[in-house]
Amino acid sequence: RTSGQWVQPVLAVMDTARALLDSLMGMDRDGEGRGDEWKGEEVCKNALVAFCPHNLFQTTTKRVFRSVQPCQKNHSDALRTSFEAHEEYEKYREIFERDLRADLEALCFEADQFSVQEAKNLRQAGVELRLPSELKQKYKEYNSRYAELCKESEELGEKGEIEAANNVMSSARAIKGDIDDLRKRFSADYEGEEVCKVCGMRVRTGESDAARAKRESHLNGRTHAAYSQVRDKLAELKERRSQRDTARDTGRTEKREEKKEEKKEDADANGKRSRSRDRRRRSTSRDRKRKNSRSRSRGRTSRR
Repeated sequence: RTSGQWVQPVLAVMDTARALLDSLMGMDRDGEGRGDEWKGEEVCKNALVAFCPHNLFQTTTKRVFRSVQPCQKNHSDALRTSFEAHEEYEKYREIFERDLRADLEALCFEADQFSVQEAKNLRQAGVELRLPSELKQKYKEYNSRYAELCKESEELGEKGEIEAANNVMSSARAIKGDIDDLRKRFSADYEGEEVCKVCGMRVRTGESDAARAKRESHLNGRTHAAYSQVRDKLAELKERRSQRDTARDTGRTEKREEKKEEKKEDADANGKRSRSRDRRRRSTSRDRKRKNSRSRSRGRTSRR
């Protein structure tokens, strides 16, 4: 290869390594960051306050809801550490948790809508035929041959060939015996299904070993685990929002009470000042009257 032919593969490897380092150590790993790189549009804010629900579902089975697409943003642990140490952590945490709560609510709503549809497809309790894989084709052939012989016997009877019709029906009865034997040997009670309230998928009911094994497999499945994590986190975020709202309401009430108390104190102070002014005015008025009275008294004395 020429030197130019080596350039593109080398650059591709470098870009991959750089992206990996960004994810693990943050984009300011060289120490040149301002400490608020987590504000960038390329950073997943859900991952800063909890986890990214979009990536949570990428390892689940194919029956994942179509609206859950992979998140292409940065999910760096280093950015999360920087965010948690930031002076405005609480302010932005509330904003990012509000957005995460909306995402989780949308996922739960979609699961609940799916569960409504699944409820229409529940298998009811009853007797179920559970044939081994090597006998399923034979059972199918028996049923097909039995149907053919019954039809042939009916046609022969309509033509008046009674003896031939009876012979064919005898063969049909023999095959019907084989069918009944397989059903008797491989039939089992089926205890029914119910819809999982967490993930919306159907799950076996009952206490048989088979039903318990199916339920255990479902509860340990990745889809159920993912929705369980989503619902738990959503409940936690709702509780935190309720606590914040209660704290705000309490703070507003306390401020209103403080303002009322201040107004009352101001009113009391104004009342005291008003009463003091009234007393001073009355005192001044009395002094003026006494002075006037003495002046008139002196005037009368001088005229005598």
